[in-house]
Amino acid sequence: MEKDVLPSPTLKKKENLKQRAYLNSITSILDFAVTQLTGFIVSPFIVSSLGSSMYGIWQMLGQMTGYAKIADTRATQVLKWTIAKKKDVADEEELRSDVTSAFLITLFIIPLVLIAGGIVSWYAPLITKAEPQYYNLIRITCSLLMLSLVITKLFDLYESVLRGMNLSFKRMGLRAAIVALGGGLKVMVLTLGYGLIGLSAVQVLLTLVIGITYYLVVRKHISWFGFGRTNLSKIRSFSKVSGWYLADTGANLLLSNSDKILLGIVAGPVVVTYYTLTQFLPFAFQGLMNRVVMGIIPGVGKLLGLEEFAKVRKVTNNINSLTSLLITAAGVAIIMLNQSFLKIWVGEGLFAGTTANLLIMVMIVQDTFIKNDSYIISATLDLKHKVMLTLFSGLSFLLIGYFMTDKFGISGLCLSMIAGKLILYVGQQKILYQKLRYGSEAGTSFIKLRPLIVALTLLAGAAYLSTLLNSLSLVQIAGMAPVVFFVPLYIFYWAGMQREERNELLELVSSIKFLKAE
Repeated sequence: MEKDVLPSPTLKKKENLKQRAYLNSITSILDFAVTQLTGFIVSPFIVSSLGSSMYGIWQMLGQMTGYAKIADTRATQVLKWTIAKKKDVADEEELRSDVTSAFLITLFIIPLVLIAGGIVSWYAPLITKAEPQYYNLIRITCSLLMLSLVITKLFDLYESVLRGMNLSFKRMGLRAAIVALGGGLKVMVLTLGYGLIGLSAVQVLLTLVIGITYYLVVRKHISWFGFGRTNLSKIRSFSKVSGWYLADTGANLLLSNSDKILLGIVAGPVVVTYYTLTQFLPFAFQGLMNRVVMGIIPGVGKLLGLEEFAKVRKVTNNINSLTSLLITAAGVAIIMLNQSFLKIWVGEGLFAGTTANLLIMVMIVQDTFIKNDSYIISATLDLKHKVMLTLFSGLSFLLIGYFMTDKFGISGLCLSMIAGKLILYVGQQKILYQKLRYGSEAGTSFIKLRPLIVALTLLAGAAYLSTLLNSLSLVQIAGMAPVVFFVPLYIFYWAGMQREERNELLELVSSIKFLKAE
């Protein structure tokens, strides 16, 4: 007589990658939306309290803080992608060993980050071209921002584990609530007259609270989490990969985190204010798109670990199709309404101009696709060629950008950034075609001309129409926004996308259970 076969108690529930990607994306979108809404409400208070010049310096300090990351080995990033690739093929003790290796490397680099932060803080007043009476103020502010960075490094371990396990949605709403509370604190410290130091002190507090919430969520939802045994060989292996992440961070600082500093050095902090405020809406929507992609990437890391390259290629194509559709429609709406929005939001005279507005949006569109490719490449844990490309692109941007910015201001800066990043975009496409094994036929064309031509035509047309719509009221903006978004969305859907792309996009959307928790 045959015995009944009982299900194994260790059998794991199959992971629904699409559903988790959706939930992770919703979590990131919620966090980002609240961050942008908080910034939308708080930024006018900051501008009016600090003034245009000091607000520009505040923006430059925020970007300069990132330069301390040059001393950061990014071991936690390696941990995230390692867990994403190994969580279904490695035992729990090996995962705990990886956590310990990343933690020890992070402890080692903290003093280096502090030294780099001290150097940046000391020279910050000179770089920002501040008046001598503000030197100590700016150094203290920059030091507090560096402290916030160090706290982030210490708690990155928990965030990396949560993301690597594809469970970011388990802390849905927590970060958003903390950011909203922080916005209220920033208004309070500005009202009380604490200025830059008050803003940076609030930033330190927010970073600490957010880090503690990640710790609590990981302890609750990841049963295997803890520290295991490691050895010198494993630490060296982690350090080697981390070194490439360090190099990648440094190269990205040159390319993507130098624009405000370069603009401030060449044209002054007031122009940085024009540039930053005009970027608000474009960056807001780009951040929204990035959060969608970031919710998908941990699942891609798992597929890469299982070497299911056909599925990764399909996910990548769907990501790019969705990005093309949404970023083009949003770009048209933003270009047409940005000047009127800024006038209502922060007042007259802070708009960078029609040409700069168009170029900023083109720059953001290009950068969004570069980030999409970068996320996939980072998930492979092989960054050598990407780092070289980013470094070359960054140096090209700085060399061209100094002269172009001096001659053409913000427009020259944007053109230089677009030219520098074009090198990176084409190079990353080549890397992806090799990594994802597209084959020779798929690799013969790196830039799809059809969506590019349609997108650029729509954006250029929006720039022309924006000259006729430079003084809209809030009610008019609210009424026009759906029209100027959905009309280009419809045009691009039919004119810029192929039938196969449209069908796959519809299949993806229909497969998601929007009201299901997991």
